[in-house]
Amino acid sequence: MPGLNNPVVEGAVEGVELEAWAKQVADPIYSSRTLYQRLKSGAKTYPTSNITQRPSTTAGTMASRPAFNIPMRIQSGAATVQGTGNGDSMGRGSGSFWISGDIAPVFLFSGTEITYLASMATNGKNRALFSVRAQELKNSLDVFYRGIEALFQGDSSGYLDQIPSTATVSSSSGSGAQTSFISGMNNANQFQDQQIVQVFPSEGGATRGTATISFVDGVSNTLYFSTALPSTGGATATGDFLMVAGCSGAVGGSIAGIKTYNVNGNSGNVLGIARANYPSRLSTPTINLSGNALNPAVPYRIEIQIQRALGPEAKELESMFYYLGPDQQLAWNNLTQNVKVVNAQEVKGDRELDLIKKYMPDTIAGREMVVGFNQTPGRIDVISPATWGIVELKEPSIYDFGNGNTVMPVVDTVTGGYLTSFIFYYNCCINLFNSNMRAAGYITNAAVPTI
Repeated sequence: MPGLNNPVVEGAVEGVELEAWAKQVADPIYSSRTLYQRLKSGAKTYPTSNITQRPSTTAGTMASRPAFNIPMRIQSGAATVQGTGNGDSMGRGSGSFWISGDIAPVFLFSGTEITYLASMATNGKNRALFSVRAQELKNSLDVFYRGIEALFQGDSSGYLDQIPSTATVSSSSGSGAQTSFISGMNNANQFQDQQIVQVFPSEGGATRGTATISFVDGVSNTLYFSTALPSTGGATATGDFLMVAGCSGAVGGSIAGIKTYNVNGNSGNVLGIARANYPSRLSTPTINLSGNALNPAVPYRIEIQIQRALGPEAKELESMFYYLGPDQQLAWNNLTQNVKVVNAQEVKGDRELDLIKKYMPDTIAGREMVVGFNQTPGRIDVISPATWGIVELKEPSIYDFGNGNTVMPVVDTVTGGYLTSFIFYYNCCINLFNSNMRAAGYITNAAVPTI
């Protein structure tokens, strides 16, 4: 308070002090589109239509027409027989058999809503460090690609992750951004802040309901929720599936990710084809390490299996790469970390040698290593881009409401007027396919090293 003999303390000048800001705006948000980018650059992209209908053989009815067809030679012919050549029969002939699978593109959307005041208050260099509108155009595109990347890991059900049996599930135990949480997920980086997810007790079953993620922690593999976890038909529990909002939860109803195709066995369907009708031809070679660590023989073992399926001279082998998470990159690095020879006499100075390079290996058995933080821990997929493709009705881009308008006002559903907010969306209509499931492989249950 003003008075006699009062010094000018800092509190007396706070009203005229200038605020200063660091020029770097921190952005502690995970971002990744590794597998999507690699397939986009290495595999072919095909334009496609949406599913249409045409008259069926039954009068007055319509039948759906596949949007995109994937032909394959599923069975060979002209098998060898032995004879004498002395007037005996050479047998009847046989020939190859072709079939066609099909796939439809899937729409994905990602909306960003900004209030009029937030936009105006950050418009111009004299008002803010950046324009929130311009910044959010970039930020939301990054998040949209994250969503595509997550679904590219899946099995076509909309699956993002399954709650492990060892996880801790807590609903309504806190408040605010920590109203609920699930800790010990397989890979929390499959999810996004402020994402609405559906909870299913089983794929194709009835949903328990939805929950809204507040924050994703990829370090501790924890999901925090601003809502209670759903409990229709029972409380959210270990073993439940967390899936993207808007999907049905049934296999075949969403983006067909790598776990759709890299499947070993003759059960189920893929590309609309029953695997049981063509045993082994729609099955992918696999190795289950059963908790054992990756070792130098594993790449050769899986490649031998692929060669047994296709032959050692198959052209698909040329472009194969290994897709794995950082856990298996570290496991591979650990195999060779100490296998080094150093001649200390050729190194000058008294400082001890640094035997560790700046980066871990980027190849496995001479083949490209693609490291994706969305990959399931303990799993490695072998992918040949020559047999994979992306079908696109609409490439990832900003949504056009018509006549070039990409931003729209938000309707007030109570009064019928408009809110002082505007919204824009990123969207795409795509899907992923593999036309030759034998030209691939996958390794499961590899030991995850301590990180």
